[in-house]
Amino acid sequence: MREYKISEIENKRILGRTAPVENDKPLALFWAASALEVNVKASEVHLLLSSDYETSEPWISVYLNGSPLSRFMVEKGEARWVCLARNLNPEKENLITIYKDTQPMTGEAKHSLFIHKVALSDSGIFCPLKERKIKIEFVGDSITSGEGLAGNPEEMDWITQWFVGSATYAAQTARNLNADFSVISQCGWGLCWGWDGNRNSVIPPYYEQVCGVAWGDYQKSLGAQEKWNFNGGSDFVVINLGTNDNGAFFQPPWQEDKFQDKYRLSLNADGSVCVHDSKTVIDAVKDFLKKVRKNNPEAVIIWCWGMIKLDVIPPLIQQGVEDYMRETDDTRVCTLELDSMEMLEKLAEDKGSRGHPGPKTHRLAAVKITDLIKKLC
Repeated sequence: MREYKISEIENKRILGRTAPVENDKPLALFWAASALEVNVKASEVHLLLSSDYETSEPWISVYLNGSPLSRFMVEKGEARWVCLARNLNPEKENLITIYKDTQPMTGEAKHSLFIHKVALSDSGIFCPLKERKIKIEFVGDSITSGEGLAGNPEEMDWITQWFVGSATYAAQTARNLNADFSVISQCGWGLCWGWDGNRNSVIPPYYEQVCGVAWGDYQKSLGAQEKWNFNGGSDFVVINLGTNDNGAFFQPPWQEDKFQDKYRLSLNADGSVCVHDSKTVIDAVKDFLKKVRKNNPEAVIIWCWGMIKLDVIPPLIQQGVEDYMRETDDTRVCTLELDSMEMLEKLAEDKGSRGHPGPKTHRLAAVKITDLIKKLC
């Protein structure tokens, strides 16, 4: 076997936001569905991996030529070699993709996953990767992180083994379109507030960083809090935020600490959102669209919702999008309502764990987004 540092591999593709890899520095994967991709002619492929965490261990999935090959937890501690594939035809090119299946863990200062080296059989080579002509960015919450795509419907513990970022509607859409893609997503977070009404659990303030939701000095040393180089931006940006904002209206009032007043989200007698909170959501939609547009000047921005049935938020998102388009004359923005898990999932194999959308809902969401992007290309 011959070992190669990540910086030594010229023919590689890195998916997702990461810090630059130089010299002996390993590749740090932060977001769900971030990945290393190599195209090899080799009979055997190994990977040198390491991780650190307090409670929430990272999981990875390995795909061979676009199909799942294996999935496993990365052990904590010193770097270990893992065999990804053996007895491959050494004359055939094989595309190997190593996905991080788990999202960043904001509550754990040391949660991390590193790829140090790739090893090939002695005569193995890294082949050029075929160019991909479309680049898509996905922004979301637990649905986009892949929560619930492992485990049966009765599993309700919040643990990382139920995350499968490589199998989400986002990853499937990218594979359908043979597109490069990246994901920014965090469970329980929203546009204006999180699932519990916490106004700190929101994605937009971190959008321009590599992985700003990863806090602390250790994550800073990895480059997580650096400004992200959009490099001209994506061709499409798919925003799937609003599910947690919707749910927060049905939670008890949020209180930051005992010295602060409780913040109550309010509904009118007819079930609609009160004027103050409506304006908050509409303004947040407009502000986030402006930020996305600034960094993705040529992108078509698609704001979607619906994989979990929503009631109060969709009209406000729609209003925010319409107001933004009217105020800015930006016509390259649209909305898309996706089919809900409540409507689609009838059989046990359709369903996900933790009350989240299962395989069928993700697959059909990917089909719907794929069809729209094809029409817009």
